[in-house]
Amino acid sequence: MHRSLQWIYGLLIAAAGLSVQAADVPVDFEKQIRPLFADQCVSCHGADKQKGGLRLDVKQLAMDGGTSGKSMLIGKGEKSLLVERLRGKGDEDPMPLKKDPLPNDQIALVSRWIDEGAKWPEGGAAIAVAKHWSFVPPLRLSKPAVKNEAWVRNPIDAFVLAKLESEGMQPSSEAARETLLRRVGLDLVGLPPSPRELDDFLADSSANAYEKAVDRLLASPHYGERWARHWLDGARYADSNGYSQDNPRSIWPYRDWVIGALNQDMPFDQFTVEQLAGDMLPNATIDQQVATGFHRNTQINEEGGIDPEQFRIESIVDRVGTTGSVFLGLTVGCAQCHNHKFDPISQREYYRLFAFFNNCEEPKLKLPNAGHLRKKSEKAGLKVESEGVTTLVMAERKTPRESFIFIKGDFTRHADLVTPGTPAILPPLNVDQPTRLDLAKWIVDPTNPLTARVQVNRLWLQYFGRGLVETENDFGTQGSKPTHPELLDWLATELIDRKWSLKAMHRLIVTSATYRQSSRISPALQEKDPNNRLLARQSRVRLDAEVVRDAELVASGLFSDKIGGPSVFPSQPPGVFVGQIKRVWKVSEGADRYRRGLYTWVWRLTPHPMLTSFDAPDATQTCTRRNRSNTPLQALTLLNDTAFVECAQSFAQRILREGPLEDAGRIEYGFRLCTSRKLAAEELKVIRNVLEKERVEFKNSPQEAKSLIGETSSLNIAEAELAAWVMVSRVMLNVDEAITRE
Repeated sequence: MHRSLQWIYGLLIAAAGLSVQAADVPVDFEKQIRPLFADQCVSCHGADKQKGGLRLDVKQLAMDGGTSGKSMLIGKGEKSLLVERLRGKGDEDPMPLKKDPLPNDQIALVSRWIDEGAKWPEGGAAIAVAKHWSFVPPLRLSKPAVKNEAWVRNPIDAFVLAKLESEGMQPSSEAARETLLRRVGLDLVGLPPSPRELDDFLADSSANAYEKAVDRLLASPHYGERWARHWLDGARYADSNGYSQDNPRSIWPYRDWVIGALNQDMPFDQFTVEQLAGDMLPNATIDQQVATGFHRNTQINEEGGIDPEQFRIESIVDRVGTTGSVFLGLTVGCAQCHNHKFDPISQREYYRLFAFFNNCEEPKLKLPNAGHLRKKSEKAGLKVESEGVTTLVMAERKTPRESFIFIKGDFTRHADLVTPGTPAILPPLNVDQPTRLDLAKWIVDPTNPLTARVQVNRLWLQYFGRGLVETENDFGTQGSKPTHPELLDWLATELIDRKWSLKAMHRLIVTSATYRQSSRISPALQEKDPNNRLLARQSRVRLDAEVVRDAELVASGLFSDKIGGPSVFPSQPPGVFVGQIKRVWKVSEGADRYRRGLYTWVWRLTPHPMLTSFDAPDATQTCTRRNRSNTPLQALTLLNDTAFVECAQSFAQRILREGPLEDAGRIEYGFRLCTSRKLAAEELKVIRNVLEKERVEFKNSPQEAKSLIGETSSLNIAEAELAAWVMVSRVMLNVDEAITRE
């Protein structure tokens, strides 16, 4: 077994009281064997299942054994069938199946227990299946004591440092101030700082200069845009219906609702309730109805000859699975055709969740200020009908539909009738005839052990590149165990204590010493913790697809900071926009051409190629974590895509217009615009060499210079000189730091 796994098992064994004691101390059944059987054995050999006819939850039945014979030979542990199966002797796979084999010391414990007579108290209660950690309410612990107390800025740091110190490790030093401001700017608002913001921050010598910068960013309207992008991934937001026709839809008012709700710091419990059941709130407002667009982001099939009922059911299946993933972090959809193979969710419970959404209608809502919005839509060439701007919403039926279990998931084969309800493994929903509104309130009830954990883990994922639970969409038995379980629980309870304020949690994380560490990795850290699970440094991550372009638009001076409104159509390469129905990608004009990527129109079947190249999801299903790849196509896009060439052209003109008069000063100014830091002497030398080389090239190739600079510049400068600076701009905009959050 890998050394790190042995260490983890050691902790778990110690925590459960399962460690092997000295040979002269008898094995304690209640403290050592019962927890082991509960955690590892009785899910397959207990009251609900008896694989091989064996039950290990009741004393006499355990002693009797199963179809293969007696499981225990008293006094002969190593020759007992139970121990042989745990060790995987013969041709059999080691028990427990579909799990990691038990460590040798745990198996030795069972063997010694049998050697000592398999003592099991008479009249003891049957062994119940141990609850998985995520189904147990979060436990709020006091922050642990640490040696290096001076490093701790808030309780987050104490939990992180305690683990580091237990491993004989220390955290990294704080990142440079320029790096910190760029990092927190990209994380909180998705935009790099301006030179003025950098200068003001560096000139502020007060003890709370960084905290003041954080508060300014949290108050920015761009905060809502940045964090809306993460939420919209989970909501599978798009501007088209999907399937083969992929017709356009009007649902951008839902996107704008998300931005506004986040900017207002709407408590997450209210944020959840309004999206799942805003239409059912008393005297529901227009905004609360718009919020239900969350579950109208499902695909719509408009092909001829389809069975409408089939695709209505498909939409409900999507809603159940998305609700499970986004709010509960569970793979609920795995129980559609049969009982969940790994988690305690039955097929019946799946269809009881299904029943909540089976009573929904899918209307269009006409917005009251349709005249104003209609003009905005028409200007965008429509991310309109004769009655004005509409958005897709949910509405509850007056007459409930009947809901059934579908045999093997087939909607044409009905089994038992079911009523709305929730999984028994979670706290009960104590309502006689629960509705979708009751479900929404149950999800954010403080007694629900999952929701707060799942949400703070998603925040952590965005700030550190990996969640405290790496499988952020699976908190079930097949998911990863938390690297810092006490910290995860503390954050979950803190979110609830702070009245579900997301801004409060953002501030807590980004002002911690843990977040403020340098991302540089030393040889020692590379060897001991290459994936940074112990958080002895910050994580360095490539920017999200939309932010890659946004950052370059900001540096180049092209960026439009307009917020909200219909989706727009930035430039994209010719020939890539194809589909079953022939459509034209009409590039937006003026400032709309340079809106931030959040507002780019999303066709499900033919998404913008730049977004696809940089790992944006396709919006056909919920996405709670984006992959980050590193491909040659990304480099080619940054160099040659029309949008990025435009950025380089504008960037060159900005450098020449705003920067100093000499080459070195201009290069330093431009580099700082796109990386937020000053050039090192050796870096300056390299870029100056590029500039000199390009000057010679373009003086000898005037036609190439003319084609590269694009539209005639207002600057009084030779075309060859401007072209050379465009090439230098392409270099600076394509350095790794320009598209990376340090």
